[in-house]
Amino acid sequence: MSTVIDVAKEANVAPMTVSRVVNSPEKVKPETREKVFAAMKKLHYKPNTAAKNLVTKRTGVIDIYIPAAIDLSNPFTMHFIAGISKTLSERMYSFLILRDMKAQHPCDGYIATGLLRDETLEFAHYALNDEKPLVIFGHAQIDDVDCIDVDNVQGSYMAVKRLIEAGHKHIAMVNVAEDKDYPIDRLNGYKKALLEAGLPFREDLVKYSVNSPSGGEYAALELFSGDNSLSAVFCATDTIAIGLIRQLERMGKKVPLNISVVGFDGLGHHLLSTPRITTVQQPIYEIGRMLATALLERIEGRTQRIEKLVPPVLLEEESVAERK
Repeated sequence: MSTVIDVAKEANVAPMTVSRVVNSPEKVKPETREKVFAAMKKLHYKPNTAAKNLVTKRTGVIDIYIPAAIDLSNPFTMHFIAGISKTLSERMYSFLILRDMKAQHPCDGYIATGLLRDETLEFAHYALNDEKPLVIFGHAQIDDVDCIDVDNVQGSYMAVKRLIEAGHKHIAMVNVAEDKDYPIDRLNGYKKALLEAGLPFREDLVKYSVNSPSGGEYAALELFSGDNSLSAVFCATDTIAIGLIRQLERMGKKVPLNISVVGFDGLGHHLLSTPRITTVQQPIYEIGRMLATALLERIEGRTQRIEKLVPPVLLEEESVAERK
């Protein structure tokens, strides 16, 4: 069985450096860290995490809170967990997916997503009262709570601007009917693009639905039963866009020939539609890694608060046509 000394010789570093890589990798230069990880992998060296946790009085477990209403099999959740898992596994941490906010068991910290607006402060109090750090996928002004989010305002602005640049002047929006920050942010981005282009914002052109294909189908019926001047729709999620396009086809309206559609998420759903949906991609896997890194830094003693917005990317597909 390989030892710390074996790894140190293989990586051409001091044994103390190997120990630092195992216990506090953020304190080691990236190039040195990679050399040590490569040596550990080559020699099949596995740190004694139980002994480490006994010394540091840590459990080696992170709780990931994902509300029961969010399907664990959807692309968002899978990308989110995969990113977190990648970073935690590199640091020899395990994780537990928490579906009940009030469930209690030993852990070293929390990562939370999908919180309703009134739940964010409640969860923060719960975590901080337990003297455990918390990082949130979202944004909130709470002391000692790190927040990392997609720039939803910029993303929806990009989506609507794409439609405007294609010549569309009558653009509706289908938003998510949830009391969370991201639907508000995506509505604000929609408004921002209209205002910049000198187009009026109309409340009657904003519909709210559940985040599902059936919600998109219902929104299509609401939007296109009366106002025939509409030529484009921005959907706050790709899931809604899939249902909207499906219903438009049933109503004899072709996408993008008659109606252009842009979605939001870019996690694979947009490729399952016919036509494939032009969308705004949020880098959920990368954000999962960032959240895990931020939490581990908190556990290691960082005190400075992090609040970060990650820029999304517009993915051009087949659901937008130029308006003549």
